[in-house]
This record gives sequence, C-alpha cells and structure tokens, in this order.
Amino acid sequence: MTIILAIETSTDACSVALSSGPDTFYRFAQEPRSHTQLVMPMVNEVLSDAKIGASAIDVIGVSIGPGSFTGLRIGFAVTQGLAFGLNLPVIGVSSLEIMVATYLRQHPSLAQQMEHGDKIVSVLDARMGEYNCGCYWIDSNGQIFSEHTDILLSRSDALAWIQTLQPTAVIGETKKLFTETSIWKNSIAEIHPEAIDLLEITNSRHADGQALSIKDIELVYLRGTDAWQKRTRLRDKKNG
Repeated sequence: MTIILAIETSTDACSVALSSGPDTFYRFAQEPRSHTQLVMPMVNEVLSDAKIGASAIDVIGVSIGPGSFTGLRIGFAVTQGLAFGLNLPVIGVSSLEIMVATYLRQHPSLAQQMEHGDKIVSVLDARMGEYNCGCYWIDSNGQIFSEHTDILLSRSDALAWIQTLQPTAVIGETKKLFTETSIWKNSIAEIHPEAIDLLEITNSRHADGQALSIKDIELVYLRGTDAWQKRTRLRDKKNG
C-alpha cells in the first residue's frame, strides 16, 4: 500500500490530499493570501484523519507551476521540509495538467463523451494581460498527455492560439480571457486545480519510477524576468 501526500497551492485556492489504501482524505480552502496559515495545518489534519504519522508517507506530489509566485513557494517549502526531513521522493506536476484532471473529475459526463485525441486548454491568469496556457489531450483510457509545452501568452495571442487548437474545453481562470464578444463557443469552465486530482497523477508516475529527489525539482515560472522587474518597479512607485 502506497501512502501519497499531494499539495496544490498554485492559485488563490490551496488544497492538500492524502491517499492511504482505499481511503482518501482531503482539505480545500479558497482564502487568498492565506496559504502560509493553511497548508501545514491541512497536512496535519489529513494525517490525523488517516491516523498515521508523517513518517508513513511514501511519496509527495506537488504542483510546480505555473501560477501564483507566492502560493507556489509556500507549497514547495512545505514539500521541501517534509522531503528533506523524511527522505521522501517527490513528483512535481504542472498546475495546468492538474487542472485538466480536476475538470475531468468534476464533469464526468463530458469526460465520457471525449474521444481519443480531444484537447483541453487550461489557463491561469498571469496578470498584466498575460496568461499561462497549457494544452492537453486525452487518450481512450482517460490518461492525460501534454500537447504543447506550457507557455505564457498575451490575451490576444492566447485567444488566437485557442482558436487554432479548437479544444473541446477551455478551463481555469477564464473570466478575463473571454468576454461577451468572444468568438469562442465551446465549453468554458472556471475552476482551480485540486490536490485530490494530483493524487492519481502522483500514484501513476511513482509506479512508473518517475519520482525524484526534491533537490532535483524546480518550480516553473513562465513569466520572464523583465515582467517581474516591471511589477517590482510599479510596486515601488506606488509605495514611493
């Protein structure tokens, strides 16, 4: 029996899940700027629910971005502490891929209608008119595969990219991406990636021998250095 801990903190929502045999324990909260206060208590709560200690964990799955800079750092720091302290292997997964798994779980009827090769585009608002975008396709067994490397696009480029790909659905932080005048007419779902869906991905990749040492895993930030410097300058101007 493999005991898996999953941590997802890439958006305003954060979640922690634990699988122990047939049992799954889960915590989810959508409280912006509260990840620091929430994540470790959530870990302790799911361990308590399962009536096990942290030393019983076999592998940790963690979202590695793209997404909220602060949120990702918090989740990764908790993962680092546990992985280093308990010598645990880690599976790092794109938050955009996790979101596809969340969508498929939340919309089972749509998932059943999807055919081999159907695409889903997942997006996260990167602010300043830019979007973290990923495109994934589903095989006949419901497995998720990356169609493209996750990329950062302006709103106009993201809309053009989606129009070219013609996915079955566009999911994630879509409110600002699509407007009443948008030409996109297929399914749109406003959702967050959730740790409960990271469990299955982690289990599959761990079984395939894809787990790594935490020192070999890095967070993924699609935003360039210039954009971060611009954001810092704007903040400094406001504070000045």
